[in-house]
Amino acid sequence: MSLREPSSLSSQTAKAGTWTVGSKLASKALDFVTLLCLARLLGPSDFGLVAMAMSSVLIAEAIFEMPVAAALIREPSPTKDMFDTALTIGLTRGLIVGMLLCALAYPLALFYDEPRLTTLICVLSLAPVMRGLKSPKLILFTQRFDFRPDFILEAAGKIASLCAAVAMALYTGSYWAIAVGTVVGPMLMIIVSYIYAPQRPVLSLKDWSMFAPIVGWYMLSQILQSVNWQLEKLLLPRFMDLVSFGRYSVASDITAVPYQSVVQPLFRPFLVAFSQIPSHEKLGEAYLRATSTIVFLVAPALVLLSILADVVVTILLGPSWHGAAFILTCLPLIAIISLPTALVNSICFLADKMHLIVVKNVIELCSKLMLICSLGYAYGLYGILAGQAIAAAISLTTSLAIVRASIGLSLARQAKEGVKYFAPILLMALCLVPGIYLGDVDHPLQQLWLSIATAAAAALVYLGSMFFMARMSSSEGLHEYDFVMQYLRKRFRPAI
Repeated sequence: MSLREPSSLSSQTAKAGTWTVGSKLASKALDFVTLLCLARLLGPSDFGLVAMAMSSVLIAEAIFEMPVAAALIREPSPTKDMFDTALTIGLTRGLIVGMLLCALAYPLALFYDEPRLTTLICVLSLAPVMRGLKSPKLILFTQRFDFRPDFILEAAGKIASLCAAVAMALYTGSYWAIAVGTVVGPMLMIIVSYIYAPQRPVLSLKDWSMFAPIVGWYMLSQILQSVNWQLEKLLLPRFMDLVSFGRYSVASDITAVPYQSVVQPLFRPFLVAFSQIPSHEKLGEAYLRATSTIVFLVAPALVLLSILADVVVTILLGPSWHGAAFILTCLPLIAIISLPTALVNSICFLADKMHLIVVKNVIELCSKLMLICSLGYAYGLYGILAGQAIAAAISLTTSLAIVRASIGLSLARQAKEGVKYFAPILLMALCLVPGIYLGDVDHPLQQLWLSIATAAAAALVYLGSMFFMARMSSSEGLHEYDFVMQYLRKRFRPAI
């Protein structure tokens, strides 16, 4: 594969990032609308029950996640046999996950002392089976930095999920509305994927050797990472009632929206771009730019969520969710600590050091398990949140060391890149402090407009401080500022 020119590669990555982020923003907007509708139609206990079931589904699905797309991305000209093998791996993986979940449904219901989990988990297991059937030929669009099909797939699946869930909630008023929405979305996405990327289903493992070398370390890292990801939701039902756990689950889902809307859709464009960079030195610079862009875009949204948590819960979810406000204040701040670690796995993957991902996940799992259990037992919810924060800091430190070991990027260089955001984020947080008292405003409409005005003022302060830093910095400037200005000039050239 011939290497693209750096400027062309940056432009293609930015364009691809625009599509993927736009797709995910639309997707998460639909998810958010679904959440708000169901929060008004159902109660916290319904969300708690489904979250209890979904934690096991998500862990099982993540454990058996195969790096099929990543392996195909590295192949310049994928063949029909490769696509047949990829489809067979996806189908096999989906069936294994589905059967495993059905087998575990009854034991998990006994463990949580919740009989309704048995049928619920069996129904939810259909979702990972269907996700494994998506057309592998969609990777051809990814290699061309064309992410429009992803946009269509996401939108179609989420709209179907929204309609099905709301209709079921209005009809039954039960937790089955959430389950039906979870299953219907992937079903429609399969159909749309084959419309965009037709492929005649053929079961074959002829090119298994292409995927085999990375499956071992990858699967081990996935087991650890998935348990890390859902550890709190696995442990908390043993110490909380369904209503409290439902509030925690929804607060966690809201906190995840900025990350899922920006970081997850950027992962594939960055992976494609990183894979075409020839040297570790240039890869290190590209990694810093990508990580900085993620922090630049996501950190302000998390700060906004944290400080305006009481208003968000009151206006959007309703009075029965009031107990979620404190949790929503803490979780976004913890999430900020983890932002610089978002692309560490891709660096290890490209540097052929998958074992370092396993090391990172082992350290994170051990620290999280020890801290959450000990502090949670001693101090309850406060201890659990404190344990998460300390574990996130340990994970960040470990990730900095792993990047240095993988591509030789010094700790000082990585730290310097992160410190530059401290002042703008602090200024933004100070502007949002009055928002803490907006929860005392009685009139909901007035509360809403004051919240919007406060958030807009804080955003202007953040962008203004970043602009000032760009003007005062060296000739290199701030990559994120340059990226945003180039994007604005391209889209709104007549107005600038």
